[in-house]
Amino acid sequence: MIPNASLLAIILPVISAFFIYIFGKYTEKYVGWIATVAASLSVCMILSMVPDVIKHKPIHDTYAWIRTPSLSLRLGFMVDGLSFCIALVVAVVSALSCLYSIKYMENKRGQAGYYANLLLFMSGMIGVILSANLIQFYLFWELMLIPSYFLIASWGVSKKRLTIGFKYFIFTHIGALFMLMGILSIYVFTGTFDFVELPQVSFDIPSTSILTVFVLLLIGFCVKMAIFPVHTWLPDAHTEAPTPISIMLSGVMIKCGAYAFARIFLSGFGKTVFQVSNTLAILGVITMIYGGLMALAQTDIKRLLAYSSISQMGYIFFGLGVYSTMGANGAIFHVVNHAICKSLLFMCAGAIIHQTGIRDIRKLGGLANKMPVVCVAALIGALSLAGTPPLNGFWSEWMIFSGGIFSGKILITTVAVVSTAITAGYYLWFLWRVFFGTTPEKLEIITRDPPWLMRIPIIILTVLAVVIGIWPDIVLRLLSVPF
Repeated sequence: MIPNASLLAIILPVISAFFIYIFGKYTEKYVGWIATVAASLSVCMILSMVPDVIKHKPIHDTYAWIRTPSLSLRLGFMVDGLSFCIALVVAVVSALSCLYSIKYMENKRGQAGYYANLLLFMSGMIGVILSANLIQFYLFWELMLIPSYFLIASWGVSKKRLTIGFKYFIFTHIGALFMLMGILSIYVFTGTFDFVELPQVSFDIPSTSILTVFVLLLIGFCVKMAIFPVHTWLPDAHTEAPTPISIMLSGVMIKCGAYAFARIFLSGFGKTVFQVSNTLAILGVITMIYGGLMALAQTDIKRLLAYSSISQMGYIFFGLGVYSTMGANGAIFHVVNHAICKSLLFMCAGAIIHQTGIRDIRKLGGLANKMPVVCVAALIGALSLAGTPPLNGFWSEWMIFSGGIFSGKILITTVAVVSTAITAGYYLWFLWRVFFGTTPEKLEIITRDPPWLMRIPIIILTVLAVVIGIWPDIVLRLLSVPF
């Protein structure tokens, strides 16, 4: 393993962001490549930890940070089977988004500011995943909010970008404040912020207060995950953001809430999760069904995918909420699979918008012959999230629903399984309307596959979806949930 790899994975994008922002006006033609290289180096830092993760040997790097008579806190980064898998997928999707942006954003203003914010956004997410204590976790949680707000408000696609960016900021910041109150409550009762100590010291939280602390944290996690009914920021933000940022918002950012649930609740609040598991499972199924039905009603290609993300987060929330080992592992596996496939679908949507200038599904059709690479990629991404074997989404969904059965929640799991028909419905409708049928005259003349710098990330994610589907153990052998 490279020494201090966890710290380097976070700090390299930050250093690169400042370099790009300060010297961007002199190197504007190359800022996209500089950002891509910086993000790729972060991927390499995380990959260097594979040998230790395979041996299930947690990595815990600590550095001097705060030392006062009343508080002693070290800057710490923790890498295990849970944080490694999610940090890696965050870094990979971020690097591919940088590469995708080179062509997609080439004619947009403020290139240096765009890539600087994108790298800070990436760094904040990796920091959340690798943090070893709750205060550091919260600081990175807020760090990923600030650059993502600017990416929406400054580079949004319509005149409403400031309003929608503000709505996104307020929703997620209020959720973060609820989470902060829960974090401070944990410290008051236990005297520690450390994740490693949390499973032992959580018993010090009085039984009269533990549900309150749990709910405070849960609100923050649910807002980030866009769980019904605190989901309304997501469709607007994902639709307004430029496509590379939609990829990161939907592909990886909302997964930080799922990671927080697994890291904090399953290890430190297991008894409480068990007690309210029926409520959590029902909330997950409601989110699945609501998001799916809303996706069926959409005609804007990005808005359909945004509501689809809400539905898919319902799957993950259900798997975590049923409180079973199989369900929790399936949920985290689905975090990885959804990150790959939803990023892929947003890239395909961006390619269609880039090549045609059209977002309305009703005005598209017959693109299979014109954009074969995008067609095949979208087909694989959609079928995977619809749970079609042998693609990667099938395995994680099967594990999630098996976890529901093993936990004894037969009825609610049956409802969840039946609701997957909605997912198949809106994806098949989307695929048919966009890629098959009659081609409008305008599209006959101008449409073709996007430039190679946009096609390469699409091909990489498509290959990952197929390879993980055929060989799921490549992820599952690295994955472990603190249950």
